Amino acid sequence: MSTSTMPYSTANSSPTWYVDARCFFRESGVSGAFDQVAVKDPSIVYSDSLYHLFYTGATSAGAWQMGYASAATIAGLSSAKHVFFSKLSESYFCAPEVFYYQPQSKWYMIYQDGNYGAAYATTTNIADPTSWSGPHSLGVSGNTGWDYYVICDDTYAYLFNSPSDSSKKIYCRKTTLANFPSVWGTPWVAVSGAFEGTCVYKCLADSQYYLLVENYGDNRFYELWTASSLGGTWTQVANKWASQHNLSFNSDHWTDNVSHGELLRAGTNQKLEINNINQADFLIQGVVNGSYGDYVNTPWDLGVIHNYK
Repeated sequence: MSTSTMPYSTANSSPTWYVDARCFFRESGVSGAFDQVAVKDPSIVYSDSLYHLFYTGATSAGAWQMGYASAATIAGLSSAKHVFFSKLSESYFCAPEVFYYQPQSKWYMIYQDGNYGAAYATTTNIADPTSWSGPHSLGVSGNTGWDYYVICDDTYAYLFNSPSDSSKKIYCRKTTLANFPSVWGTPWVAVSGAFEGTCVYKCLADSQYYLLVENYGDNRFYELWTASSLGGTWTQVANKWASQHNLSFNSDHWTDNVSHGELLRAGTNQKLEINNINQADFLIQGVVNGSYGDYVNTPWDLGVIHNYK
């Protein structure tokens, strides 16, 4: 459960990222829209021939609230209807992660909110944004904060998050699959010196786990870490695995930042599997540098970057 910064040989530590055109836009022309200022924090699942996108919208009043869109293709999301999660509505609820939990035969949305901090909602129909039941408390305590992310192996569910103490540590805790989504154990430090937007995957190509985590200081960028098990030890593959310095644009130059995103997965379930870390499709929030004031006013849009041609 400690960390290391030794290099790792399987994953490409310095790939070129090819940047597609933006695929999902803030509703800047719709006064009062829940996502008028920004769309950010995406979670994406491909199920029943549709891409299901869950995201945070930022309002002109500074509120963060969640929305949903779906389309048959990634490009088709650009014209998809933006649906506010009215069934789960709070003044503050954001940063979703969505997966199908096979032991219970239902979909889970893990997110942060103003009632419980770490919250979840469930449904049996991912395509119906009015069908989600929540919010419910994950019941975590100690080193709480934001950007909660769950991944499971064959025995345990692991919950990663950034704490609110400015320590730049990523915490992890676990519970048994039978007890999920409650009865979480004592948190430990998984990674130090990182910031937020953590997502973790099982790579089918090499059977390794990969932890992606956002950092800042040279615009927003993503680090890459790896481990043979979800409990660690986590070894850093690259500090700036995806950053402004290794972007190659296929269309317009729409971002100088690689910020809170999620890889497109090989499946839908709680194991969060990807096919190959060296052939990854990464849906990110991005923006060109500018004077936007505080973070809540930054006009993020979404697009996919690829570390392969």
